[in-house]
Amino acid sequence: MKRVIRAEYAVVGSGAGGSVVAYHLAAAGASVAVIERGPWRHPRDLSHDEPAMIATLYKDGGAQTNNDANMFVLQGNCVGGSTVLTNAVCFRMPESVRRSFAAHGLELPADELGRAFDRVEGVMGVSPLPVDVHNPATAVLADGLRRIGAEAGSFQKAMLDCIGCGYCNVGCRYGKKLDASQTWIPMAVDRGASVYADLEIRRIDHARGTVRGLLARDTVTGEEVQVLARRYILAGGAINTPELLLRSGLHRGRAGKRTSFNAGGIVFGDFPQPLDGFDGDQMCVHHLTERFVIEQIQNPPVSLALTLPGFYGDHAAVMQRYRHLAALGVLVPTQPSGEVFLGLGHRLLRPLFDHADIRFRMSAVELQAFRDGCRTAARALFAAGARRVLIPSSKRPILEDEAALAHLDDALASQDDLIGFGSSHPQGGACAGCDPRRDVVDPNFRVRGIDNLFVADGSVFPHSVRVNPMLSIMATADLAVQRIASVRPPVQVQDGPAFRRRQRQRTALAP
Repeated sequence: MKRVIRAEYAVVGSGAGGSVVAYHLAAAGASVAVIERGPWRHPRDLSHDEPAMIATLYKDGGAQTNNDANMFVLQGNCVGGSTVLTNAVCFRMPESVRRSFAAHGLELPADELGRAFDRVEGVMGVSPLPVDVHNPATAVLADGLRRIGAEAGSFQKAMLDCIGCGYCNVGCRYGKKLDASQTWIPMAVDRGASVYADLEIRRIDHARGTVRGLLARDTVTGEEVQVLARRYILAGGAINTPELLLRSGLHRGRAGKRTSFNAGGIVFGDFPQPLDGFDGDQMCVHHLTERFVIEQIQNPPVSLALTLPGFYGDHAAVMQRYRHLAALGVLVPTQPSGEVFLGLGHRLLRPLFDHADIRFRMSAVELQAFRDGCRTAARALFAAGARRVLIPSSKRPILEDEAALAHLDDALASQDDLIGFGSSHPQGGACAGCDPRRDVVDPNFRVRGIDNLFVADGSVFPHSVRVNPMLSIMATADLAVQRIASVRPPVQVQDGPAFRRRQRQRTALAP
């Protein structure tokens, strides 16, 4: 007999969207089941062993790519989802993006969205990254950006007492990063929600416009499980949510379409003096434009090696200069031209290959924006004192001086020329809007044609949000739960470690 899980609400996914929805529903008194395909890892289970943590915490062990295998797509596969693997970077949705979403039919009223951001930031403890955890390369890179006339901004992050270990992308073994596994999920559990980890939803069982249940498989035991609820909320992210819809025969021809990314690569500077950029937080300085974003990214050795251009002895020689390297990532917000689909592998090679394919190639406009971003990053690195710069090219990766920038466009002529090109920020694929011929999800986050199925993750975004999307997904989920279940969150959420810290500080300061 199948194991059966019952709840009023079943939330599929425990990342930025699902965790927020689960908490608000549980806080309102509803019974909630949170279903997560990946494992639940406590900070004590994490380490600085990059290969082991990447294999454990990332979907497909970090090897998920597009069909052309010239772009990686990184996603979390654990309780807390991709929030566990971020650098805790928190940007609010740009106003121009909010207005554009409204034009597509996804209305997020500015005042309501502002209150949602306030709530989310309160739970996540969002504040400026303290200067004392900046890595030693930060001041050098900020100076380089300013020397070329580019504004150097500092990050807002979701952390409490960060020690600057520099291993954010394999989880925080010290519990200092306030990702969803350290905030919204345990908060939801404290309010009565149940979390079912290592449980993969295989198909949505539906008939006559109603979901009758979810068919799942325990990834550890192989046991078949049925999930029964009154309402179902998909929050598996921009690849997994459209894949599940397609597996279930829902919105074929629309689900998976209009997938977008913040996509890019890394430009490295090799400095004559040791910078020891690894000794502190990975991401401390940025430069934002409408066409591209430049963000410092000082990766630990394995992650740096995976994105560093060059082959064999040349690659090894640069890695020997690890202490001398500084890095600037360049991200381009893409148009919704990508697609998640069920390809030949899914149809012919099951169960050996049983997940969705991803199709994406940058347009000429996007590729030029990426080149211009790399050019700006390279100029900043030279201005900061780099003796040479390495661009993410398989053809001509090394620029010996600024004059060599004349060859940058040729070195980055196509997506096939790029090394370490990819995205940690997939979006869209189950876009929300007011056009029933185009949009999978309606403005109230309901999947069209199904009365008890909803979506509350980054897959509803009509196009890229342009900046790191975690906070925007959380705030959108905060609004979504109000429309899905008529739940009114309080002005301030009085749960979570950041709120408790503030209360202790106020008590300590009281006369």
